[in-house]
Amino acid sequence: MKRAILLAVAAFTVVIVGQSQVHAQRHEKDDKYWERRKEADKKRYEYYRERDKKRAEYAREERKREKEYYRESAKRRKEYLKERRKHGLPSWALAHHYDASRHVYFRDYHTFYDPYRGGYVYLNGGNWRFSAEIPSFMINVDLGRANIMVVKDVPISRHPEDFYDDYEEDYWDD
Repeated sequence: MKRAILLAVAAFTVVIVGQSQVHAQRHEKDDKYWERRKEADKKRYEYYRERDKKRAEYAREERKREKEYYRESAKRRKEYLKERRKHGLPSWALAHHYDASRHVYFRDYHTFYDPYRGGYVYLNGGNWRFSAEIPSFMINVDLGRANIMVVKDVPISRHPEDFYDDYEEDYWDD
């Protein structure tokens, strides 16, 4: 009987010691896992921090560029308004209720009035010419009664002649 009890105690001891060694080995693996996990978390944190830093820098630069663009735009607009006040509206503008906010196309003469530059753009020998004064072929024309078209889809700061070829001829000649 003593022998059976000793055997049972020995078996129990072997099982307990064996399990504790296996458990200790598992903890060693778990410790390495957590170390790797900790290292990976640290790398991920650094990556996100660098990414956020780059994003913030890009956003700052973009805001600077945007601010500069709007500052320049406001300056150009101010210069345009100053020139417009200085020269006033053309003599024919009242007859057409024209406020110099858009380009005007004189259909019969293939000529634009460009309020941004304060002059006329006309075809001469197949080339576009600009003149601050009324072109010579329009001097004796009553522009107050001339057939005009206000060009609404060309920005005021762009040259209207650049957009002339984008339209069919019948669009301009209606």
